[in-house]
Amino acid sequence: MKKPAIICVDDELTILESLERELRISFGGKYTIETAEGGEEALEILQELLENQYEVPLVISDQIMPGMKGDELLKKVREKSPKTVTIMLTGQANLESVINAINQANLYRYIAKPWEAEDLKLTVEKAIDSYFQEKKLAEQNTKLQEMNQLLARLNSEQAALIAQLQDNENRLIQFLEAMPIGVAVVDAQGKPYYINQQAKNLLGKGVVPGITWEQLSEVYQVYQAGKVRHYPTEKLPIMQALQGKSVTANDIEIRQGDKIIPLEVYATPIYDSQGQIAYAINTLQDITERKQAEEDRAKFISELFELNCNLELALYAESELANASKRFVPNEFLSLLGHQSLVDVKLGDAVQQEMSVLFSDIRNFTTLSETMTPQDNFKFINSYLSTMEPAIAQNNGFIDKYIG
Repeated sequence: MKKPAIICVDDELTILESLERELRISFGGKYTIETAEGGEEALEILQELLENQYEVPLVISDQIMPGMKGDELLKKVREKSPKTVTIMLTGQANLESVINAINQANLYRYIAKPWEAEDLKLTVEKAIDSYFQEKKLAEQNTKLQEMNQLLARLNSEQAALIAQLQDNENRLIQFLEAMPIGVAVVDAQGKPYYINQQAKNLLGKGVVPGITWEQLSEVYQVYQAGKVRHYPTEKLPIMQALQGKSVTANDIEIRQGDKIIPLEVYATPIYDSQGQIAYAINTLQDITERKQAEEDRAKFISELFELNCNLELALYAESELANASKRFVPNEFLSLLGHQSLVDVKLGDAVQQEMSVLFSDIRNFTTLSETMTPQDNFKFINSYLSTMEPAIAQNNGFIDKYIG
């Protein structure tokens, strides 16, 4: 690491050597001591040091010198190295020169010739301390400015992020408000956080401040379907969602006065970036029409079942009637009327056709029948009819009835 340099300037060589010697004794370990016998030479040394990246914290110059005076030299030193501290040595400097050096050359102090060695040492120490304090302060100010700029940029970015977050939140709220079903959110403690308009319509109210999770069912009049007691709060889908479950329930009713609103509720947890449950959200859907449709369907099925039972009974009765009628009304007669069963015949049905009727006179049947049992009479007559049936059928006729 390069040592900082102190430049000493005096046209009197003995004084210059004395000054150099005293400075080397006191400061030679930490600083490079450079000497010049005039202003031009001093400026050349300064330029070379600066080009080689040396710090020049102090320039000590005599005032009365041939050519360039001390105050003029120190002014040019300040132009080349504005932070360099300057000290003027003078035995006969006028007040105007000192004032010029103070105003234009960043003059730290002037020392009268001949000087006291201890006074010179203390003055140089304080001058160098002043340089490094100013340097440190400038560095701190630079860092402070950089930090302020960084802070301003971070504040600007934060403001932009907050604005974007607010915009996203507003957009999300607009989405939730536009949903055709109710949406309600509770925080991790089960307190109502957000309720959209559809949910307000169903629940009859929005977010109620200050209530606890134990009061949810009572405050929002949540009941178990078909029962007189409130829904157990710990079993509400949204409370189960705070336990990490996704739950659906359709046994929930909201009661507003004499109005009962059946609901289907779906609830699920919402996690933060650390994977902890921060909120729970549930959707509320009015299923009044669905419940009515289910009731209508059950009623229709019941009525259909009853109708089917009655139909089966009617069909059975019809079958029994048809079977019984065959004993008295032959199928050929029903065909003549254009029907297949007696139950199809309505009062007033008639057809007009020419037909022949065969009457059989069995000789002595009365006397014979008296000697036979009823069953024997039936057998006798049916045997006779069976004998006659083929001839009658060939002539498109039919026997009205067998006896039995």
